[in-house]
Amino acid sequence: MDTRLLDSPHAMIEPPIPEDETRRLSALRALRLLDTPAEERFDRITRTARRLFGVPIALISLVDHDRQWFKSCQGLGINETQRSISFCAHAILQSAPLVVADAAADARFHDNPVVIRDPNVRFYAGCPIHSPDGAKLGTLCVIGREPRTLTLDEVCALQDLAAWAESELFRVCLSETQLTLIQERDDLRRRAMIDALTQVWNRGAIMEVLRAEAARASRQAHPLSVAMVDADGFKLINDPHGHQAGDAVLREMAQRLRGTLRPYDAVGRYGGEEFLVILPQCGSGAAKVLAERMRETVSAVSYAAGKQNLAVTASVGVATWEPGRSLDPDELVGIADAALYRAKSAGRNRVESAT
Repeated sequence: MDTRLLDSPHAMIEPPIPEDETRRLSALRALRLLDTPAEERFDRITRTARRLFGVPIALISLVDHDRQWFKSCQGLGINETQRSISFCAHAILQSAPLVVADAAADARFHDNPVVIRDPNVRFYAGCPIHSPDGAKLGTLCVIGREPRTLTLDEVCALQDLAAWAESELFRVCLSETQLTLIQERDDLRRRAMIDALTQVWNRGAIMEVLRAEAARASRQAHPLSVAMVDADGFKLINDPHGHQAGDAVLREMAQRLRGTLRPYDAVGRYGGEEFLVILPQCGSGAAKVLAERMRETVSAVSYAAGKQNLAVTASVGVATWEPGRSLDPDELVGIADAALYRAKSAGRNRVESAT
């Protein structure tokens, strides 16, 4: 998506501010979901929406005071846009789903930058997502590049998906450690902890999660495992196909990893094409099973990068701490990194583990 659209002045009709804006923003802030890592439970909904409606883009969008931020995003390479150009900011003004059959022929949107440039929105359908007291927080929406309408059954399906997303907003699934990390930070500090490309924890944040999980494991005498996951031969993607293809692969790889893990596990982008996965209360046997599942999931299906379909495999190094020994988080990562190096040296697309 052309990120220049975020700053482009246009004469389209900007969405009015709802009468209950103060209450609405207070309910949104209370969720503490803005600028948090992407989660599989939400991605599952947007993947279903994209398949069900046969559209290239599906989002769970939360409308903040000056932006819309995507808790889940399928089909776009960004995680927010200005509220002033947001279709979803129009959708939260009404109770029924907003269906725009042809944005190019709609006075509200015809010269909107997301219509006249990438991603070339022509069709939009969004259903509001509510807080328990009825405040509209955002939408579940589907977006297409060709004009279309929805049948009554399709409108009902969109409402069902929005209700599913709504129920997930109020269900706590992250680990206690990650929740504490989120709750102790303000919006700007949380935003600085998320990797902008993949929407998982960045390196500094995932190491902070690991240090907190290590302290908790030591106190409670529970095993703790970490896995280093690396895309094999990534230079052979970036060099011939370009960095946009490489970025698309990394976004998809992060999403596949999230889909493999338990809800309370944590994943962060450690560097380049390398991800660090934290597996609390997970001994060496279970960690190796999870690592094999990660490797298989990352490598199972080719990656769509523009018009290319690219084959990608992963190597994984696993390290496990067992109670009764000293625990140094940095040393644990070093052991996992050494195991990853062995996996690479032994032919790639494999798992190596150490205790």
